[in-house]
Amino acid sequence: MPNVKLVTLLLTLLGLALAAPALALGEGAISGRLVLLEDGEAINEPGEFQQAVVYFEPAAAASVEPASEPLTMTTQRRQFEPRVLVVTAGSEVIFPNEDPILHNVFSTSASNRFDLGLYGRGEGKTHRFEQPGLVRVFCNVHPAMSAHIVVLDTPHFVVPDENGHFRLDQLPPGPGRLTVWHERAEPRQFELEIADTLLDTGTAELPLTVRQLGQQRERIRRPIRRGRY
Repeated sequence: MPNVKLVTLLLTLLGLALAAPALALGEGAISGRLVLLEDGEAINEPGEFQQAVVYFEPAAAASVEPASEPLTMTTQRRQFEPRVLVVTAGSEVIFPNEDPILHNVFSTSASNRFDLGLYGRGEGKTHRFEQPGLVRVFCNVHPAMSAHIVVLDTPHFVVPDENGHFRLDQLPPGPGRLTVWHERAEPRQFELEIADTLLDTGTAELPLTVRQLGQQRERIRRPIRRGRY
């Protein structure tokens, strides 16, 4: 008579193996979990994880292609949506205005300075981001409006899920740097060696050191409601 516990264990392991994405020959992967700390305590707000990005930069330069179509950062109800947008170098971003008032979109960030001027409701204006780096975006009409565009020179990036879990696939074997970034924290970096296996990095803790205004916090916690400006 078969050992029931052994059979159950084998079936469980088989199920996990089938559920996990297969790795292609000569490619590696990284997985882990981002933990956000506020005043020393872990927070579990799905909206906060959407303001983060995890990316891997191989030591050997990777081929990077700009997005085939412009990505979108919208102004609505006096805020930018999304608050964090990740693009590859050379990509275009369009900034539609969905409010019944004038907005302006500009940045003074080094290597990616731009100013789209004042414009009203409509499809918006477009800017191409050529240089890698962090771009802080503002509206000179509404000082409380801000957002970030993360311009990367690597195709290997991901936004964590609502629980902070992340996974990067199709990584070239060899050394490289993993960066965990959040708009309200100092980034953390890890030097890693990628092989043709899944590398579990465990948890990466990021203390949130930049305080939010009450209005900003409510906008992250609650979805935008339409029909009331």
